[in-house]
Amino acid sequence: MKLYRRENYLRKMRGFFHDTGIIKVITGVRRCGKSCLMQTIAEKLRLSGIPEENIELFHISCCN
Repeated sequence: MKLYRRENYLRKMRGFFHDTGIIKVITGVRRCGKSCLMQTIAEKLRLSGIPEENIELFHISCCN
């Protein structure tokens, strides 16, 4: 699957990538690219030398 780089969002979040004191949460309407954005961030962290076991992604969906 091709991931589209969302540079505007990545630029805003880049300062928080290595801040372990903050839990990062991305919210938005369905199918707006939240999961792809998190996968892109995880890829950038891997490329910067962060070990795979230190990167966790949680996909939580809520239904009413």
